[in-house]
Amino acid sequence: MSDKTKSLLSQLPELKDQRNKETIYQNIQKKMNEPTQSRTKKKKKRTPWIIPTFAAALVILLAALITPGLFNQNDGPTNLAITEQSNENNQSADSATPKDDSQPEDATEAPSDSSNDLAANTTIVKEEDPPLPKAKTEFDYYIPALQQTDGESVVLSYPDPESLLLVPLTFEIDSSKAMSENIRDILSTFDASQYGLESSPLVNATFEVVTKNETKTLVASFNEPGNSLSSNESIMINDSVQRLATSLNADEINWQTNGEEGYSLGNFGPPDTSVNTKPSPYYLYETSTENRFLVEGPALNEEGAQLDVALSQMKEGSPESTWYKSAFPSDVSIYSFEGDGTEATIAFTKDSKFQSEEEAMQTIEAIMLAASQYNYKTILFENTGFDQIGNYSLNEKLSVPQSPNAVQLK
Repeated sequence: MSDKTKSLLSQLPELKDQRNKETIYQNIQKKMNEPTQSRTKKKKKRTPWIIPTFAAALVILLAALITPGLFNQNDGPTNLAITEQSNENNQSADSATPKDDSQPEDATEAPSDSSNDLAANTTIVKEEDPPLPKAKTEFDYYIPALQQTDGESVVLSYPDPESLLLVPLTFEIDSSKAMSENIRDILSTFDASQYGLESSPLVNATFEVVTKNETKTLVASFNEPGNSLSSNESIMINDSVQRLATSLNADEINWQTNGEEGYSLGNFGPPDTSVNTKPSPYYLYETSTENRFLVEGPALNEEGAQLDVALSQMKEGSPESTWYKSAFPSDVSIYSFEGDGTEATIAFTKDSKFQSEEEAMQTIEAIMLAASQYNYKTILFENTGFDQIGNYSLNEKLSVPQSPNAVQLK
């Protein structure tokens, strides 16, 4: 020890324990008699645990301050990546989870909180679409028209029992046969009496379609000359041949007798070789069998050059010819007609009311068949009271029918 240190220590005040020896001894003895557990607890209280706890709290605080800055960067892509990864993990977990074969077959699975599962469960069962209408529509009394088809058809006419009018019937033909053969088969086999009609006035004639120099000609050959025909018979034959030529889109008619040029229609003399293109109004005719057919009335004159005039006559009926009935019900009227080129829009009055689909069908087909003579191709009907009638969707434009009264050769 250095002299300086000794000098400093000598200057310290003198410390003396004022307690006597007995007191000091008793204190020492008392300490020695304390339980070991008590001394151990006191030692534990002195263990330095406060420092690690404080350090951990400091780390958490720093992490809370730093973390928001990290998550705020690129928030969109980060969340998207997390979502995709989570979905992938969920899918992997689902595929990796084995099925419990011990579960009974009729056990009901617990509902899932997943929106994907809910969507899957709700879209398994779907309402079936309404069935499409049949290709051919049939009613109790009205015989619908033949709608536009890719195949060919032919119209042959049959008179009523009193020979007051001709009922045009449309037949689809067999494409494997010639037109002349199809017409012959129909004339020889079709039983018109099942519809309350008489035999065709063309039953003893043969027909052939010849095209030469882009001109289509209907050749009509009769077994006997028609010099002795009555006026009514002559009209029936002439109108039947004219209607047949129109249905075949013929440009002219070649009238023959036993394969020779020329034919006579009684007192009317030689018939016209041109095809009649004058429009006619359509009316309704009901036979004794209660079948209803659309029939053509007398051809319109120059005043009937517009469709609205023809429609007006069809609504009013024919006062001179009571066998023609109006195709319009008494409580159905046309409110407006608009025509543009090949398209037309026809609206019925708001108080018009068809009693049945069958009644509505015969009216709209009569209108469309009349319109087809004026080169209209499509018609939109308004205020019919129906959305669908047969194959016709009345919420859209309708294609005009090909020809009236489609029947099948039985």
